[in-house]
Amino acid sequence: MLRRLVVFFFLLAISIIILGNSYQVRQLLLTTGIVQEEVSIAGTGSMYPTFPKGEGESDVIRAQEIVAWPKMRRYPNGINILGTNFFGHKIAYGDIVEFENDKTREITREKYGQEAGFVKRAVALPGDKIELRDGFVYKNGEVLDEPYIARARSSYGGDFLPDCKDLTIPTDYLFVLGDNRKASLDSRYELGLVKISDIAYVLPWLDQEEYKSLWRDSSRDKSLAHKVTLDGVEFVNLVNKKRTEKNLKPLNFQPQLSNSSSIRGDIMILSNDFSTEASRSGVTLAQAVKKANYNNIIFAEIFTRGFYEADELLDNFLEFPETEKILYSQKYQDIGVSAVLGEIDSCPVQVVVAHLGGYVPPNYKSEEINSWVSLVENLEKILPTWRSANEASGVDQNKLDKLLNLLDTRLNNARKIVTRMSANQWFTEQEKDMIADDKRLSEEASKLISELNSQ
Repeated sequence: MLRRLVVFFFLLAISIIILGNSYQVRQLLLTTGIVQEEVSIAGTGSMYPTFPKGEGESDVIRAQEIVAWPKMRRYPNGINILGTNFFGHKIAYGDIVEFENDKTREITREKYGQEAGFVKRAVALPGDKIELRDGFVYKNGEVLDEPYIARARSSYGGDFLPDCKDLTIPTDYLFVLGDNRKASLDSRYELGLVKISDIAYVLPWLDQEEYKSLWRDSSRDKSLAHKVTLDGVEFVNLVNKKRTEKNLKPLNFQPQLSNSSSIRGDIMILSNDFSTEASRSGVTLAQAVKKANYNNIIFAEIFTRGFYEADELLDNFLEFPETEKILYSQKYQDIGVSAVLGEIDSCPVQVVVAHLGGYVPPNYKSEEINSWVSLVENLEKILPTWRSANEASGVDQNKLDKLLNLLDTRLNNARKIVTRMSANQWFTEQEKDMIADDKRLSEEASKLISELNSQ
């Protein structure tokens, strides 16, 4: 081995003398990996806390920010002499790698408007068996100790590798993850496995000492297994802080809506039906709200799967235009939220459900109000006439009594409906029944009037 090193350094010295040009010498040293090279890191936040997040207001803006210039080694590196690779680094667990391929270019083009590579951490190597379960990464059956990730128990599955599905990494490939697991497009999703041959730069685990001060104490991570991590009140406070910044009224934390969201979360997991239509479970938002004894006019439901703390959940909901619109809507005054933990096919699952309730005035059309006002006026005119028929001879008193009862009922109902409409308030269920029944009452009254007039 000593002889080989002597040969290597002798040849390296000869190369430097022959080349003479400092640029060529530097390129040689960069290629061997002896000299490190600065690599730019975009501010997407996928590798936070190891590398900073950008400060822009959108993903596109943050992707254009450069937040760090770590010194990395070109890959592959080293020099092969007499069949031996000197100063070469073999990719190992924990290494940070920079790579670019067709898939990264496709993803970045669609998401950020420009093609680029990714920077991720190598978590599993060829031959390793990987599984994501209960927010943890299992490698070869053991939970990984991951002090570098942004939050404990934050690794849940995606389209490529769902929760509780194990995957053995094939030869020449890596399974990579971002340190900020809840904000990283990586091997869990459409990126899939990464070819080792696609790697351009590597920051070996042993060269990451300067970043360890940014990492967490992971000694208690395992104690979080099978526990709900969300503080619902804190989440609502964060929502209200955002609403205040937009000059919107804060939402009221409503325990009954937390109860209804818990009902929905339970049935979602029990029936494995994570749909707003509740096509399999049969328990809709409206049914859950009714069961929780909450009454209001309009409702909304937003939900997501995963293990979230309050700030992470808000970031997740604001990531999507539809849920952002609901949280910032002026139509809602109340909110409740619940995190429900359960299992589907022996796989731990958590769903977070938020329910919102609110009141908007009905704003009845003037012609609708006028029609009911006219009915009241007409009934008030004809009722005295028919009451006076009590003293008339030859009148069927049984039919007259029925008619008077019908007319009194219609008049009382119509007065209540006019009062409600004039106040621009929604009808109660009882009043809705009155409106629905008025046609029947009118037809019966008309029949009795016709029969009494024919006498």
